[in-house]
Amino acid sequence: MRRLLLVSLALLMALSFIPAAAQAEDYGVYVKAVEHVQGTFDEAVKATEDAFNNAPGWKVLASYASGVDAECNKKAHVVVVVSDSYAAEMMKNGSHGAFAAVLRVGIYDDESGVSIDFTNPASLNRTIFGDDVAVELSKKTMNELSGIIQGAVKGNATSTQLGEVRSKGYVGGMGGGKFLDKIDLIKKGGDFADLKAKIPQGVAADNEGWRIVYTYDLPGSQATVFGLTKGETEAKSFEIAGEVRWKKSDKKWTCPGIDHAAAFPIEVVLYQDTEQNTVKVVTLDEMYRMKVYFQDAGNWAFMKNMTMPGHIESEVKSAVSNKF
Repeated sequence: MRRLLLVSLALLMALSFIPAAAQAEDYGVYVKAVEHVQGTFDEAVKATEDAFNNAPGWKVLASYASGVDAECNKKAHVVVVVSDSYAAEMMKNGSHGAFAAVLRVGIYDDESGVSIDFTNPASLNRTIFGDDVAVELSKKTMNELSGIIQGAVKGNATSTQLGEVRSKGYVGGMGGGKFLDKIDLIKKGGDFADLKAKIPQGVAADNEGWRIVYTYDLPGSQATVFGLTKGETEAKSFEIAGEVRWKKSDKKWTCPGIDHAAAFPIEVVLYQDTEQNTVKVVTLDEMYRMKVYFQDAGNWAFMKNMTMPGHIESEVKSAVSNKF
């Protein structure tokens, strides 16, 4: 009995010293890098743009003002950034790496001042690829993004995890599931170059308000990702995302959901499927995408707006295929 107790004690002591790295880490969908930014909103946007254009290996693909509700007296702005070397690493995991290749920085104004956050690769990549893929690169990139922003923008540096905070990549519940099962086909077959030209033509001719804000050719792959957005859709999404916090503030915070500005644009990917020897145009199931970026809005918000994701996806698919 004494021997058994000693063995049990030794086992418990060994378990208590498991390295922290072996345990799941909690990450938000977004990371706030700076809060209480000094200077004006426009100065913060310009500093962010300059920071990424001057950072080795990084560049700005697009910079645009986000859509906000008519009653919102605050502003939000998105700076879309990319590193070719980082994007190439993402594509080594498969064609769905296109959904992870481009990162987004959100600058937003609320009652506490101007803040800057970004889409968190440490959270999103394990949703896209699985919990054990590109872990160290994702964390390294998360820290690199924080460093670039904090080195260029004066204010209070922070590393606050925003949005849904998860300890694993899998997104479950209503509308959840495996990432690969949530990639929806828009078109199969055709000529790559022809489709690459027709997608922007189709979106430009669309009358629902969608627009392409960036086009990015994935390095080392025959693949192109288009970023689409619509001001009205952004505004409604931010309103839903902030509703619970708006009520908790006794309706004093006018539009708290704009800290989710970096959820947009929506990705549409054109790529050569080498396994099936065909060209495909795909996007992410919009209910699933909303779960990924807006799950912290709560299940009731999703229930009240059940038709919205399907409506968004229908419009995106229609716009993209307008000239096919």
